[in-house]
This record gives sequence, structure tokens and C-alpha cells, in this order.
Amino acid sequence: MTLEQLGGLGEFLGAIAVFGSLLYLAREIRESSRSTRLAAMQTAMLASQNVMALPVQDLQLARVVRVGLMTPDALTEDEFQQLRYYLFLLLRVYEDTFVQNRAGVIDDETWEARARSLCTIFSTPGGRRVWRASDAYRADFREWLNEAVAGEKPSG
Repeated sequence: MTLEQLGGLGEFLGAIAVFGSLLYLAREIRESSRSTRLAAMQTAMLASQNVMALPVQDLQLARVVRVGLMTPDALTEDEFQQLRYYLFLLLRVYEDTFVQNRAGVIDDETWEARARSLCTIFSTPGGRRVWRASDAYRADFREWLNEAVAGEKPSG
């Protein structure tokens, strides 16, 4: 075998090694992306569970949420403000989930399940009243929830 042939063989083996390295890196990046998405989904789930658990842990808040969503006029001003703060906190969690879904970090199926829950809450008289007074959220999230609460089929 000549020196030129050995050089060609070396280039060929080098190309195979580079190709193998690229395949390995692609697999590692895919796995890392998957892990990042799963961690983001877990964080979003935990955040919503923590907020949803508050009324379970506080009977007064549970009553305020139950009564306030269906008949907000039956609440005192302080109770309505408690409902308002609770729903604002809940909205922040859902807004974060919305943004992560739009970024492709949280899958559509997870977002759609969360969206149904959100629409149920903000389709109630108390939820609508709180939402009408809310303007501290991203424009795209406000637009989406306005469509959803109006009864239109929201996209995503």
C-alpha cells in the first residue's frame, strides 16, 4: 500500500469517526432536550398543583373560591379580594404554562388539559369578573383567554 493510499484510508476512517461523533452528539442533544422538556413540564405541574392545593389546605379560602366563582356578589369585599389574589396567582401559573407551550417546551396535550381547566374557572361569573379586571398579563395570553372565555374555540 502506498503512502497516498494510506492517506486516503486515513481520511476515510476519519470521516467515519466524524460521522459517528455527529450521530452520538445528535442523540445526546435530543436526550438533553427531552430531559429539559420533562423538567419544565414537571415544574409547571408542580406549580399548578401548589396553587390548586391552597383551598384544600385552607377551608376559608375553599369557601371563598367555591362561593366566589359562582356568586361573587355573595362575598364581602375582603373575601372578593382574597378570591381575586388567588385567581391572579393561578393565572400566573397558567400564563407560564402557556408561554412554555408556545416555545415548544410543554407539549400540546398537556397545555390543552390545563387550558380546559382554566376555561372552566374563568367561564364562571366570579372568574369572568376577576378576568375583566386583569390586564397585567402577556398580550397573547390575554387574547387567548378572552377568546376562550367568550366561548370561541381558542387556538392551542
